[in-house]
Amino acid sequence: MKITVVQPPYFVDNNPDQTIADFLLSELKNADSDLIVLPEYSNAGGISDKESLLSAIPRAEDMLNQASLTARQKCAFVAINVLQQRGGKIKNSTYLFDKNGDTAFIYDKIHLPPSEVSFGIERGNGECFCEVNGIKFAFLTCYDVYFNEQIEYIASKKPDIIIVPGYQRGERTDIILAQSKLLAFRANAFVARASVSMNSSDHGGCSLIASPDGNILKNIGADVGAITAEVDPKYKYMRPAGFGGGMVRNDDFINSGLMPNIFNK
Repeated sequence: MKITVVQPPYFVDNNPDQTIADFLLSELKNADSDLIVLPEYSNAGGISDKESLLSAIPRAEDMLNQASLTARQKCAFVAINVLQQRGGKIKNSTYLFDKNGDTAFIYDKIHLPPSEVSFGIERGNGECFCEVNGIKFAFLTCYDVYFNEQIEYIASKKPDIIIVPGYQRGERTDIILAQSKLLAFRANAFVARASVSMNSSDHGGCSLIASPDGNILKNIGADVGAITAEVDPKYKYMRPAGFGGGMVRNDDFINSGLMPNIFNK
């Protein structure tokens, strides 16, 4: 299975949201993979005031249609995150389209930073896992990656691939890499993270593909464009169950030592 993650440059002038959206759709059209992942705010990148964000919402429909069409034409999974209005509510939503171009799952971001709360975005209800064509997908969006409660829940579902549309424009690159490695290692899953280049080696960027053993297979760093890695989605990292012990799944080794009740006092 080939996984591609796409990273646009960050613009702040001259209709940045349209510029970023056009870039992403061009990369989506050119990608040739089994799973293609685009970053957070694909239809509303580069803008941060409420009025502009609301004005960018109608673009979500066109981008979703293009993502669905690409999935069908390329017989690929496509994951795209948009800011949209759905059911009368503003949502930060990641769509997963299956190989027929049908909507397989919609993940609504759960952990909202203060800026999104102030914009009136409604958090998700907790659903962040699905299984499609025998592949178990889990979802985190940007700010979600800081919260172990969701990571532990995802690990309990034993996913194969964790899709992470990101923005994280101000985060240090070493923190982004550490989060991605630990997420893959804890959940024993591949991580496909798509974000936005800030043209800096110190912060932002780092669209990447990490493996269940905690290794970074591909990392685009501060560059723009797309990177691809070929993986076996069912691969799991096996380790000794303690020194001299038999081989077990890494996530099972960790799970066997959990004692959550000790801390719930």
